[in-house]
Amino acid sequence: MSILTASNVEYTYRTRYQTVRALQGVSCEFEPGQAYAIVGRSGSGKTTLLSLLAGLDLPDSGEIAFEGEKTTDMDRDRYRREKVSVVYQAFHLFPLLTALENVMYPMELSGVSHKEAKAKARELLRRVELPEKIEKQYPKMMSGGEQQRVAIARALASNAQVLLADEPTGNLDSENSRNIIDILLDLAHKEGRCVILITHDNEIASQADHILRLKDGAVVEAA
Repeated sequence: MSILTASNVEYTYRTRYQTVRALQGVSCEFEPGQAYAIVGRSGSGKTTLLSLLAGLDLPDSGEIAFEGEKTTDMDRDRYRREKVSVVYQAFHLFPLLTALENVMYPMELSGVSHKEAKAKARELLRRVELPEKIEKQYPKMMSGGEQQRVAIARALASNAQVLLADEPTGNLDSENSRNIIDILLDLAHKEGRCVILITHDNEIASQADHILRLKDGAVVEAA
């Protein structure tokens, strides 16, 4: 059964100089325990769709729904805190917080006690295969692969059922890319999460259970 759906979604960017139809009647469904790859050239609407799925913005028409509830009707701040998490290509770690503190942050923001957040953060860092020594390191002391793993651990801190990853391997070498994709696939297949990733890499996309291809804001292939 689908956990997240997009139905006839339209979205248009308007500037002083032009109007761009970023999404044109996009419909798709996402199930827990599955990994999805959204692919397409630059400007095809991938990032716009991810932003709408994450509740960062609302469609002009059509609807995005999580477990049947439309994003237009829900508390989207709570949705982003508890139901869906986003992992970005640029990591977006807090530079003045250690790895452990970065993972603790969203939990403490939600009212989890310091002691509980610390224990859960350590567990999450182990889950993404980071050693104990990384806990006290700041982002500038970590490799790109280590930073991305911390970002994934932080995304998991809310126990979100949906994990959205925007080009999660774009800044990584081939070995770290493989490791990150393995972690994301395990989250879907072993923990039952719904994992949706944007990628320009066809090899990475081929490892997903389903591929959604966009062109000029429309779905041209869904497999």
